[in-house]
Amino acid sequence: MVRPKNALSERLISANVAISNALSDPQIGQLLGEYGYQTAKISEGKGLYEAAEAAVKKQVAAYGDQKDSTARLSAAEKEAKKAYQNLAQVARAAFVRDKAKLAVLGLNAAMPNALPLFITMATALFDNASHTAEITDILSSYGYTVEKLSKERGKIVELTAANQAQESAKGAAQQATYEQNKAMEAIDYWMSAFIKVAKVALRDQPQLLEKLGILKRNGKTAAQRKAPEKAAATRKAKKAAKQ
Repeated sequence: MVRPKNALSERLISANVAISNALSDPQIGQLLGEYGYQTAKISEGKGLYEAAEAAVKKQVAAYGDQKDSTARLSAAEKEAKKAYQNLAQVARAAFVRDKAKLAVLGLNAAMPNALPLFITMATALFDNASHTAEITDILSSYGYTVEKLSKERGKIVELTAANQAQESAKGAAQQATYEQNKAMEAIDYWMSAFIKVAKVALRDQPQLLEKLGILKRNGKTAAQRKAPEKAAATRKAKKAAKQ
């Protein structure tokens, strides 16, 4: 299951804050160093963070490419099916009494819905319409000249290319997601150990843990402290109003 992008961002931000401040603050660095987290080891974490950040960005771009390729495929499919249906309708009118020629064109059955089969049948329709002299001559009298057949067949070619591009983009997006997940697992694993050690190393310096984003102050604001008292007064006033 792919985690939401906002969750990934939060994890990356937390890792960046902790690692950057651990490297830049001499006091934090000294205390962490006593527990094995010298600059070199923390720099390893920075490398994992940078790799994870790059992997997340790559995954976003890959899925953007897939979305674009899907839109192009949809548009190409619409045009190709229109071209197929137009020629099929004309051919059925031209050869209404010639079942054999309709069979040659693959029009002895309904247009297939499955895209791979549609591409196959559409290609056969235009190729056989162009390469069977008798069929070509008759269709020409209905406006489907060799030039027009070639132009309309181009829409089937465009659909084939769009379908291949979409499949490629889909595969790239899946690979990018796999790489993103592996990179995030690596930084999460590193951060898990780092946080546990930091809590020990900086136990007597809560302000330094807070600087790493590990310790959050739990003190309530004045308004929050007064909230229960205010709520009680409101309930008392409402009760008095009902009497």
